[in-house]
Amino acid sequence: MAGLATVGTQLALPVLLPDDALFKTFEVGANQELISALTDLTRHNAGQGSSVYFWGGSGRGKTHLLNAVCAAAGHIDMQVMYIPLRDFTDPIHISLLQGLDGYDLVCLDDIDAVSASPQWCLALFALYNRLADAGQSRLMISASRSTSALDCALPDLRSRLQAGMSFNIKRLDDEGRRSALQTHAAQRGLQLEDEVAQFMVQRLSRDMHRLMAVLDQLDKASMAQQRRLTVPFVKQVLSI
Repeated sequence: MAGLATVGTQLALPVLLPDDALFKTFEVGANQELISALTDLTRHNAGQGSSVYFWGGSGRGKTHLLNAVCAAAGHIDMQVMYIPLRDFTDPIHISLLQGLDGYDLVCLDDIDAVSASPQWCLALFALYNRLADAGQSRLMISASRSTSALDCALPDLRSRLQAGMSFNIKRLDDEGRRSALQTHAAQRGLQLEDEVAQFMVQRLSRDMHRLMAVLDQLDKASMAQQRRLTVPFVKQVLSI
């Protein structure tokens, strides 16, 4: 499970980012413009003080992309901080935002989990201004809603969020979901044939969170029973 972490030699908490949440395991689909913007900001010569806000519904890969950004930036020794705000909604955790202006890259996941809180909004507004004044940090933010639809307790914060680049993550079609499943299966050392991937998408779910959870279940069952993934085996494991 992803947690609050810096990439490199330090960890803010003893939780590691997932190994498989990388750009190469993200099914791009219709999101090439967003991917290009994110990868551009993980380069040393990218414009400093830049920000990217991207939003979309559940299962579209927001956390995956922020983790991928952290991994890519960490590989070139950038100092990175990732904070999953949904896990720290109580205002007691606002102190997590202190000291971030020394980082090259700050990633805030699920800002809408705290944006209705006046205390959090004031702290985030102050962070945005500190990062802008320092002039070295790039800020990446994810949310389930656009900046205009965000439930935000501070209009000044909304204005700051709207000042940067903004992208809506497009939902994958069925072909994209099948490809994503096969990519993640290959990362686990599993061979997922087209027929099986198509069955999973059409019969189980079109929500990627659900599909990835099923893939994890099938991975464990395959290892335990020393069976390859076939449609009959999937039906057996899932009792369908």
